[in-house]
Amino acid sequence: GKFSKIKGIPIPESIFDKLFSGRRIENIFKYLERVFEEVRESKKIPIFVLDELQTIKGLMNTAGRLIIHELFNFLVRLTKETHLCHCLCSTSDCLFIEEIYSNARLEGRSKYVLIDDLTQEEAFRVYEDFGFEEKELIWEYIGGKIGDMVRLFEGKKQGYNEEEALGEMLKDTKGKLRMIEADIFESQKESEALWGYLMEFGDIWERPVELKKEKKYLFFWVDRNILFYNPVESTVRPQSKLIHKAIKLCAIDQ
Repeated sequence: GKFSKIKGIPIPESIFDKLFSGRRIENIFKYLERVFEEVRESKKIPIFVLDELQTIKGLMNTAGRLIIHELFNFLVRLTKETHLCHCLCSTSDCLFIEEIYSNARLEGRSKYVLIDDLTQEEAFRVYEDFGFEEKELIWEYIGGKIGDMVRLFEGKKQGYNEEEALGEMLKDTKGKLRMIEADIFESQKESEALWGYLMEFGDIWERPVELKKEKKYLFFWVDRNILFYNPVESTVRPQSKLIHKAIKLCAIDQ
């Protein structure tokens, strides 16, 4: 028969119309539960993956309740009560991670897994796949961040050698920090404190967080994807080696 989709999940059109005509999120959960029951009856264990979960954090249902809380209740039911499937949720928003990590409904029912940059050994293997040659130099600039490897690869395709491409990437990253700095000093009352907070990372890579004292400054830079906050370990560090290198250069300029 004909199928429609909601977030990649195929639903027969007749059922789709019934589910969404009333906009009732509970109906969707009931439908998914039936789907997972059918999969389990076929002797297979389904895995329910929700990618970039933060995109629904502000959505409300018709009763005025946050959908995310209804979703958490549903996930707990699937995994801990009915044992129908495994559930994996991913997000690139570490402030959102902090928010859901402290959610009482999930305490003892979920596990936080950090998908970190590659180790040096792993990164060097990927460098080879990209055809990179100056491995030690590349590691110094970008480490094991896949996204930066792709940027370097694109730079080489444009005719730069590896050292030139890395230099351009660093210049761009430093320019991004300088643009944020200009905006801070134009619009923020605590401009010097905000900028000074970031400059502390010119000399360090990672340190513990005292959330009560530094939450305002920490979240400012995390929200701009410059710093990474790990709520489980309660640590903070630059988002990448390239950003760390750019912070060092900004600190030297001062």
